[in-house]
Amino acid sequence: MASTDDTAQVTARNASNLALAFKLAGLSPERRRGMEVFYAFCRVADDIADEPGPTDAQKHAMLDAWRATLRGYFDGSAAPHDALGRELGEVVKAFGVPLQPLLDIIDGVSMDIVERTYETFEEVQRYCYGVASAVGLVSIRIFGCRHPMSEEFALAMGYALQFTNILRDVVEDRVQLGRVYLPLREMAAFGVTKDDLLDPAKKPEATAALFRLQYFRAKHFFNKTRRLVHPDDREALKAAFVMGSFYEAILEKIRERGFRLTVERVRLSKWEKISLMRRTLAELKRPQAVKTAPRRVAVIGGGVAGIASAVALAREGHTVTLLEAKSALGGRASSFKHAPTGVTLDNGQHAVMGCYDAFLGLADLLGVRGKFATTGALDVKYRAAGRESRLRASWPQPLHGLGAVLGFSELSFADKLSVLNVGAALRLGAQPEPGETGAAWLARLGATPGAVRALWEPFCLAALNEPLSAGDAGALRETLRRSLFADKAAGAVLLARDGLAEVFEPELSLSLSATGGSVRTRAQVKSLRVESGRVSAAELADGTTVEADAFVLAVPWKAAAALAPAGAVDSRLASALGGNEILNVHLFTDKPVTREAMIGVLDSPVQWVFDRTAAGAPAGLHRCAVTLSAPPADWASADADTIVARTVAELEKAFPESKGFAVKHSFVCKCKDATFATRLPDGVTRPGAKTPVANLFLAGDWTATGLPATLESAAQSGFAVAEAL
Repeated sequence: MASTDDTAQVTARNASNLALAFKLAGLSPERRRGMEVFYAFCRVADDIADEPGPTDAQKHAMLDAWRATLRGYFDGSAAPHDALGRELGEVVKAFGVPLQPLLDIIDGVSMDIVERTYETFEEVQRYCYGVASAVGLVSIRIFGCRHPMSEEFALAMGYALQFTNILRDVVEDRVQLGRVYLPLREMAAFGVTKDDLLDPAKKPEATAALFRLQYFRAKHFFNKTRRLVHPDDREALKAAFVMGSFYEAILEKIRERGFRLTVERVRLSKWEKISLMRRTLAELKRPQAVKTAPRRVAVIGGGVAGIASAVALAREGHTVTLLEAKSALGGRASSFKHAPTGVTLDNGQHAVMGCYDAFLGLADLLGVRGKFATTGALDVKYRAAGRESRLRASWPQPLHGLGAVLGFSELSFADKLSVLNVGAALRLGAQPEPGETGAAWLARLGATPGAVRALWEPFCLAALNEPLSAGDAGALRETLRRSLFADKAAGAVLLARDGLAEVFEPELSLSLSATGGSVRTRAQVKSLRVESGRVSAAELADGTTVEADAFVLAVPWKAAAALAPAGAVDSRLASALGGNEILNVHLFTDKPVTREAMIGVLDSPVQWVFDRTAAGAPAGLHRCAVTLSAPPADWASADADTIVARTVAELEKAFPESKGFAVKHSFVCKCKDATFATRLPDGVTRPGAKTPVANLFLAGDWTATGLPATLESAAQSGFAVAEAL
C-alpha cells in the first residue's frame, strides 16, 4: 500500500488504545496495516468535525469530499482526494469493505458539527452507531470475520466502547466542547442539568446516580458482546477482545471511584494495558463455553423476584420487557395511597437484613441502597409489659454475637447459655431432620423455654411467618446461619426511608429502557400461548400480545400454577405451599406511640411496631405501623374496627408512657397469601428456575432458594433465572 507523509494522519494512526491493540493482538501485518489506515480515516473524519477553525459549512464540505471519495471506490465516479484516500481505497478493495458503514461513519461525525445535546437514548444510540458501531462493521471485515453473527458482535462492541467513552469524557466534553452526549431525559429524571456536568461534585449524589445508569448501559453491551462470539470467528476477533478489555477496565475504574468524575479522564497505564492484553489473549486460548445468544425476554410480575430477574437479565445483555398487572411495582410487597390522609402506605413493613446479599446486590445494581436506613449491625429493641431490652451486637467481631446474647436482659443466664449452645451447634454443622419443625429441632439442641419465648419464637415468626411448631427447621436453620450467627454486618436491619413504591423507581424503568427494554404496568397477563412446545407470546387482558424469545413467570405460586402450561409446574405445589397471612395495622395518632424506627413487642400478638412519621403523615399527626405475623385466628377473622381496638390495647400495655393516645385514622391490611408454608408434603419440592418448557423460567421467593418467603429469597430467585437462561 502507498503511504502518506501527512503528520496529523500518522499521529492519528498511533495515538490510541486501539493502536496498541492492533500491534499486540496478533493481526497479520497486512490486516494491521489495513486497520491503521482505516482508523486514521476515522480519526481524520472526526477531527474535521471537531476542528475549531473552519466554519460549519467548510466542515460539511470537507466531509462531502470524503463521501465522494468513498462512493468513487465503488462506482468510479471520483478519484481519491488525497494520499489517505488512496490507501483507504486499497483497504476497501483488499478486504471487501462495503460502502454503507463507511458513509454511516461520515454521517455520525457530521452530527458533531451541529448537535450539542440529545433528548433521548435513541438519538444518542443513532450517533453511537455512526461513530462506533459502523466502525466495528468495517473492522470485522479487515479482521477476517466470516460468520453473520460477527456483525451483531460489531454493533454491540461499538456501543459498549462508545458508551464508555461518553461516560469517561462526560465532564471534558461539557467543559471543553460544550457537548452533552447523555440523554437529556435521563438527566432530568435525576435532576441533573447541563451546567451540573461542568462540576459534578456540586451534585454528587444525583450525578453519581446518572453516571451509574450509563455504566449499567455500557455493561449491558459488553456482556452482550460475549454472547455474540461465534467459534469460527473467535481467533479473528482477538484485537476486538483486547480493545474491549481496555475500555471495560476503564468502565470498572469509574465504578470503583464511586462515579465521581472530573475533567481529568480515567486512564489506564501502559502496564495495565499490557497486563490486560496478556490476560485476554490467554483466556482466548482456553476452551470457551458457548453463551446463550442475546434474547428478548418477557418477565411477568413486577415484585422483587421479577425486578431482580429483569435487572440481572438486562445487565447480562438481554432485552427485557417487565409486565406488571397492577399500576405500581412491588408485587406482594406493595404500596397504595390512603385516601383519607393522602399518604402512601406500604401493605407491610418489609425489613431487610444485612445478610440479604442478593437483595442488596440488586439495590447496588440500581444504585438505590441509599434509600434505606440501616443500623449497621444487629441492634433491636424490645418491649414487654413496659419493660425495655436490647439485642445489640456492640462488641467487636468475632465476639459481637456473644456480646449481643450476654447483653439481652430478657434472657436468664441459663437461657443465654442455651442460645450460645445453639450457635455452637450451628457452627459445627448441626442439621435438622427432613420435615422436622423448628420447635423439635431447637428442643434437640437444648433450647430453654425462656430462649424460645424471647428469641427463637419471635425470630421464627418474623423470618418464616410461622410459629416454631409449624415452621420448617431447615429454612429456620438457613436463616439463622446467615443472620444471627454470621458476621457483624449480617444482623443489621435496613428499612426503606420512604414507601416501597419509591425504592426501585425511577431507576428500574430507566435501566431497562437504557438497554432497549421497558416496564409496562397495568399489563395483566391472561394466558401464555404455546406453540411447538415453546411459549411464543403472553396474551394480555386488553387483547394485545407480547412476543419474546423467553418468558419468566415471576408471580406468586398460585398465579404461576394457573398461568404455566400443563406440566411446567407441579400441580400439587399451589395447594402444598398454601398461604400464610400477615396482618398490618396503620395508625395515625395525636401523639407518638414510639419514636423508635423499629421495636419488637414480646408476649403479645403484636410483634413489631414501626414509627413511620418521617415517611409521611398529615400535619400534627404521628404515624405508626404494626405487624402481626401468623396472627391468631380470632384476630385474622375480626373486622377492622375490632383489630384496631385490640391493637391499641396491646400498644398501651407495651408502651404505657403513650397510654391515652387517640387514633385519628387507621387502615388494616390483611395479606392472606403473604407467605407460603415452609414444610411441604413428602414428594413435593419447590422448583428451580428451569421448567420442562425450554424457554419458560420461574422466579419467586417460593422457588428452590432454601429460604423462607423473604425479599432475599425473591431477589435470589431472580438472579438464578439470569444464570439459568
